[in-house]
Amino acid sequence: MPTMTQTLAVNFPRARVWPLLGDVEQVIACMPGASLTKPREGDRIFGQMRVKLGPIAAAFVGEGTLTMDEATHTGVIHGQGTDPKNNSRAKADVTFAVVEEGPVTRIDLTVDFTLTGVLAQFSRGAIVQEIANRLTAEFARNLEAKLAATAPVAEEEAAASSDVVAVPAPEPAPEPAKELNAGNLLWVMLKDWLRGLFGGRSLQDNHSRSR
Repeated sequence: MPTMTQTLAVNFPRARVWPLLGDVEQVIACMPGASLTKPREGDRIFGQMRVKLGPIAAAFVGEGTLTMDEATHTGVIHGQGTDPKNNSRAKADVTFAVVEEGPVTRIDLTVDFTLTGVLAQFSRGAIVQEIANRLTAEFARNLEAKLAATAPVAEEEAAASSDVVAVPAPEPAPEPAKELNAGNLLWVMLKDWLRGLFGGRSLQDNHSRSR
């Protein structure tokens, strides 16, 4: 089972970030391509993940569990899903730790996953790592936007009890997470690779000509 590690950071204290991570509806809304298929039942989560890899489109439907430890600020997600149309299956175990670093909160992720079927060719190497990097970055941006759009309860109560009540300008609502189009990511990776290849060759040619 391949393993990946990812780290993301948001500019909010852990006291703000931790409760939001326990709100499945809010978290799913931050994940590109993900959506719930029915309400949460205890620790059980029911959802789907839509992915597009060039001409291949997949929709993994399944369920998972979420457990969180308030004392250690850690959590575990177990999930699996299938896409009957492409005869593909996905399974993942995600452990995360929420660490406070001053005004910034860091979330460390370890992901063990298995992908079988038509999409198995994308489950190893630089492709899946690059997809994970970009997916994590997009999730972090959406999470930070959602935190920024949600005023803390303490601040709301303080404003309500003040003699002079300031009416803040409404925060723009975060855009819904877009579908994960890995085909676009692969194209960007290819362009970056070609740019690096020919860019490096150009430097070598210039060096040779200067001799």
